[in-house]
Amino acid sequence: MPEKNDKKQAMNKFLTRVISGAVILIITVVLGIVGGPVLGAALCIIACIGYVEFTNATKVREEGHRFNALQVVGLVTIVAYYGALLLQDDMYCPETVKEWLSKNVGTFNLFTVLILLIFVVGFIGILYVYIFTYPKFKFQQISNAVFGILYLGLTLSFIYYIRELPGGIFLVWMPFISAWFSDTCAYLVGVTLGKHKMTPKLSPKKTYEGAAGGIVGATLGSIILGIIYTIVHKAGAVSVLSFACMGFVGSLASMCGDLAASAIKRNNDVKDFGKIIPGHGGILDRFDSVIFTAPMVYFLMSLLLQFAEVS
Repeated sequence: MPEKNDKKQAMNKFLTRVISGAVILIITVVLGIVGGPVLGAALCIIACIGYVEFTNATKVREEGHRFNALQVVGLVTIVAYYGALLLQDDMYCPETVKEWLSKNVGTFNLFTVLILLIFVVGFIGILYVYIFTYPKFKFQQISNAVFGILYLGLTLSFIYYIRELPGGIFLVWMPFISAWFSDTCAYLVGVTLGKHKMTPKLSPKKTYEGAAGGIVGATLGSIILGIIYTIVHKAGAVSVLSFACMGFVGSLASMCGDLAASAIKRNNDVKDFGKIIPGHGGILDRFDSVIFTAPMVYFLMSLLLQFAEVS
């Protein structure tokens, strides 16, 4: 009887995970197609939820306490940053303001200066909390609060930047292919062929064979997307090689993100970052690999596709 109950619970957990994954996939596809301010707003919400999960897990907010000033400053910084992104959208920004933001001031244009200002003010704001509430917070809490802004707020925004590129409706899928194809293929190969442990103390189930399978899966998936992109945009054949390179490097970044999240959870004795996604855990548990992949793919995309003769 106990065995039947265990099997039933395992099956229910599996079905819950599958259904949740399907819902996340559908939402991701819709947001990727729509793009623009809707995508930006969704990423802002995801980043804010992830920031709360991260700061809770890393004891920025002590268990049983309400939101504290460090979290509030972090969340305001993230919202301000994503609000600034809307200044690039024609619907929210007059042409005169866009022209002004595009002016160069030394090395940067004014839009870049605005973004940097938001992060610097956020950082100083957290230090002010540290100073004027001393000795309420420890330096480790300050470090985690600042790191969380970059870890969640900044990295996820590169999905928006990719979507805003020429051909972004195709390109936006690259971070997800690199991350989720890598995760899936690594799991399947690891279960069937995995023998050599990669990080036994950190993640005992991950193997070098699984990692290789993940890299191959992400690269092949990226090549398929590259072929579609080349046909639709009549780009040069070199674009397929560019996509293969992005998939390969993106897969490595994905594994780093996954393992880094595991290390953070182990250091803080938590199983999951949250419970918002049934069967998966928190936002950060589901997007831990994507947040590392997105910026890497964006920068590679900006460099490599210059050679692809994009129309």
